[in-house]
Amino acid sequence: MTSLDVQGASDAAFWPSILHGLKELSCPRNLYNLSKGYSSHRIAVMTTNNVSIKRRVTKGCPQGSCCGLGFWNVLYSSLLNLDLTSH
Repeated sequence: MTSLDVQGASDAAFWPSILHGLKELSCPRNLYNLSKGYSSHRIAVMTTNNVSIKRRVTKGCPQGSCCGLGFWNVLYSSLLNLDLTSH
């Protein structure tokens, strides 16, 4: 058994790559569109001392997200399915 612990994997999930991976895996259109909607128009807000700062979020999955692990698997499935030589 091999175990991987990728530091910041959820924070670094690049949405265009995930969506490309879903297409490559022949994801049903309704699930693809749901995933696309989940990743678009995301905003992070930080409020401190009555000042709010908003930034557009273009990558990453929210901590504790139900679909975060599945998206990580889609993102790295091509790496995990490489044909390795005996060397």
